[in-house]
Amino acid sequence: MKSLITTDRHRVSSTSHNSLIATSQSDRSRVIYSASFRRLQQKAQVFSLESNSSVRSRLTHSIEVSHIGRYIVSRIIQLIEDSQPDFDDEVKKFWRENSLTISNIVETACLMHDIGNPPFGHFGEAAIVDWANSNELEEALKSSLRETSFDTNELSDELLQDFKNFDGNPQGFRIVAKTQGDDGYNGLNLTYTQLTALLKYPYDAESRDINQDKPFTKKVGFFRTEKKVIHDAWRALNMPANSRHPLSFLMEASDDISYCLSDIEDGIEKNVITFEQFKESLEPLLSELIGDDNDKKKCETLIEKLNDNKHSPISPFLAFKTELQNLLVAYVAKAFIERYESFCNLETDSDIISGDSVENRILGGLKRFARQYLFSSNEAESIELSGYAIISGVLEEYQRLLKLSKDEFLIVLNNDFKEVAEKKLHVHRRLFKKLPEKHLHSYKAAILDRGILPAEKSSEVDKEVSTKLATICPKQEWILRAHLIVDFVSGMTDQFSMEFFQSIKGIKVG
Repeated sequence: MKSLITTDRHRVSSTSHNSLIATSQSDRSRVIYSASFRRLQQKAQVFSLESNSSVRSRLTHSIEVSHIGRYIVSRIIQLIEDSQPDFDDEVKKFWRENSLTISNIVETACLMHDIGNPPFGHFGEAAIVDWANSNELEEALKSSLRETSFDTNELSDELLQDFKNFDGNPQGFRIVAKTQGDDGYNGLNLTYTQLTALLKYPYDAESRDINQDKPFTKKVGFFRTEKKVIHDAWRALNMPANSRHPLSFLMEASDDISYCLSDIEDGIEKNVITFEQFKESLEPLLSELIGDDNDKKKCETLIEKLNDNKHSPISPFLAFKTELQNLLVAYVAKAFIERYESFCNLETDSDIISGDSVENRILGGLKRFARQYLFSSNEAESIELSGYAIISGVLEEYQRLLKLSKDEFLIVLNNDFKEVAEKKLHVHRRLFKKLPEKHLHSYKAAILDRGILPAEKSSEVDKEVSTKLATICPKQEWILRAHLIVDFVSGMTDQFSMEFFQSIKGIKVG
C-alpha cells in the first residue's frame, strides 16, 4: 500500500505541502470548495426539484457516503492493529502513522463519487446516451466534416464513443482531472493517488471494447480526453494500465452501503412508500437468509430492529438502518483485511461486497425493493420523464453548434458580426453566448493543449486559439466541441436545466 500513496500531482503544485497528511487534506479542500461540488446541493438523489429539504440531494448523499468511508477505514485500522500474527510490524506502523491520510483519501473519493452526475440522475445520463446514438447527431457530425477528406461513415463510431458511453463516472473524472480548475487544463490538480482512488471502472471506451472479458468493465471510467492523465497516474504509482487502486474499493462499498437505505428512507419521508411495505418485504428475505449461527444472529437482530417500536427512543427504520450499516461496515473491513495482499498487489477481480454472502444478498433485497416500490412510483417516474425531455431538448438546440464546420464555429467563437450575418449564424451565436466562461476556458485550453494562466490576457489567448484552430485536425476539434456542449449540459443543476430549457424553447420568456 505504501507505494500507492504519493504526493505527486499531474502539475507541480504551487503549494508547499510536503507530507502525505497535508497533501491529502489539500486534495479534500480542493474538492469541497469547488463549484462542481457545491452544485450537488441542487442535483437530486431520487426526487428532483424537491422542496422538502430533509430529502437528500446528491450533496447530502455524498456527505453520508464519506462518513461511511471514514468509518470503514477506522475499522480496518483497528483490525490491523489487533491482528497479532497476520500483519507484520511494518504494515501496522504504516497504517498507524497514515491513518488520517488514508481516511482523507477515502473520504475525498466518496465526496467526489457523484460529482459528474448530470441533472435528473440516471435519466439525464440516458438522455445524453440516446442523443449520442441518434441519427441526428451523426448527421451533425457529417455536416461538420462535410468539407474534409474524412470518411464520416467510418469516423462516426470513433468520434462518438465517449458520448455513447456517457456516464456520471467518466464525467466526474473529467471534471476533477481537467475542467474544474483555473487553468482549464489540470482540473483540481489532485494527487495521482486521489485520482486513481476515484476510478471504479479503469477503462475508456476503446480499451473496454478490447477487454470485455476483464473485471470492472461494466461501464467506462474515463473519456479519451483524460486518457493521458490516468495513464500518467498509473505510471507514477507503478500500477499496470487499467488497474484499480485498493482504496477505490472502499469508496465503492461506502456508496453501496449508503444509497439503498437512504433512498428508501427518503421514500418513506415523502409517503411514496410506507415503513409497513418495507417491513413486509424485508422480513421474509431475512428469515430466508438465516443459515449458520453467525448469519442467524445477524438476521435475527435485523428482524428484531424492524419490530422494535415500543421500547426504543428511535424509529424502527432508523434502528434497522443503523444496525445494517454497522453490520456492512464490519463485513467490508473484514473482507478487505482477509484479501489485503490481493488488494495491495492489484490482483482483486471482484467488488468487496459480492458473492453469496448474507450481506450481499440483503443489499440485493434492498435494491429490488427500491426498484419495485420507489423508483417505479408515479412521482419518481413523472419527474424522470420530465427530466429526460428537458435534457434532450437542450441537447437538440445545441446540436446546431455541432453541425458547423470548424471554420464556421471559429466565426461564432470570435463573435465576428459581419461573418455571422453572412453565414446566417445569428441563432448559433446566441446559443454560444449562453455557454459559461468556465467551460469555454476549458475548451480553449484543450485546443492549445496547455493550461491558460490567470495572468494571460484574454485577447492574446483568443488570438492564439484562432491560430491553432486553423491547423488543428477537424475531427479532434469536433470532439472537444462536443465535450464542451456535454460539459455544459451535464453540469447544470435540476432547477437551472428546467429554467434554461423553458427559456431556449420559448416556453418562458424573460
